[in-house]
Amino acid sequence: MKTWLFALQQQLSRQIRENKLPHALLFSGVDGAGQEDIAHWLINVLLCQDLKQDLPQNIPPETEENLSQVSPVSQVSPVSKVSEETTNVQPFIFQPCGYCKTCKLFANGSYPDHLTIVNDKNTIGVDAIRKLSQFFEKTAHIGIAKTALVNHADTMTVSAANALLKTLEEPTSQSFIMLTTHSSDVLLPTIISRCQKFEIRPPVGKKLLAEYKKQGNDAFVNLSHLSELTDEATAVAFTAFRDKVKDYLCAHQHRAEILTLLVERHDGFRWLEKILVNLMRNQWGWPTAGHENQQASVINKQQLWQVYNLVQAANIKLKTLVQVNRQFLSEKLLADISLVVEQKNQ
Repeated sequence: MKTWLFALQQQLSRQIRENKLPHALLFSGVDGAGQEDIAHWLINVLLCQDLKQDLPQNIPPETEENLSQVSPVSQVSPVSKVSEETTNVQPFIFQPCGYCKTCKLFANGSYPDHLTIVNDKNTIGVDAIRKLSQFFEKTAHIGIAKTALVNHADTMTVSAANALLKTLEEPTSQSFIMLTTHSSDVLLPTIISRCQKFEIRPPVGKKLLAEYKKQGNDAFVNLSHLSELTDEATAVAFTAFRDKVKDYLCAHQHRAEILTLLVERHDGFRWLEKILVNLMRNQWGWPTAGHENQQASVINKQQLWQVYNLVQAANIKLKTLVQVNRQFLSEKLLADISLVVEQKNQ
């Protein structure tokens, strides 16, 4: 488990102990922040028949501040088998035993009282959510609690989201729904309002690099940059793309190569945004890692800001439109950038 999730594990463990865990939970954060990890852990904890308490090592001191003592759970709680003698201990994290019947079935993906919804063809349809609603209408087969996990909840269709809303509004006893997303702004506000939302914020800069045992002095590096930091082939591809983007802004070169990467590579638009942000930082004299400053003045500040806004608008369309034409969007973006760049020659 990622160390920045320890504090959230402690908070959720306290809520379970105090029998205050909400019916619906939404875990949001950038890709790789740990939304699915924390949801998987919580589901396993709720289903386990022989929970353990862990006093985690190497927890950052700030995660232990303001953590109050906890009280025993009632007998109807899914964790009621935990010994009462541990109720007044220091901050703790519940951990599934891994050996009981439910843990083994859950690990094998065959536990009957849990349902995971997966997106089909990049979206989650209404039929999948109706299946979830029907799942909760039945009583548990083995334990007390029933759980469901909806990963990438932002990919639900409008019909699916409305169907889920009805389930959230009429929860059954001892039922828990976990939603994960990296784009919570795309979800219906009514769904968000019926969940307890946890925004996962990983460390940035040197703290993040230290987490992955990497060297560097980029104060702005964040988790979305991890692939360029940990995979050599990805780092080489990013550097080549960065140089082509600079050439495109400076001399309108490499359009075809840039277009291909934007269309075919999932993180192409994020890379483009990162390059532009670093160029703007250099124009304003902010330190950045790498060699972005070699051509930081390819266009003036106003033009660079215009280009950045164009990329931001394209990114929003990628997130919010279910059936966006990535090829057309990329071609239009490059055409619009060309118009902005050509202004410097007029």
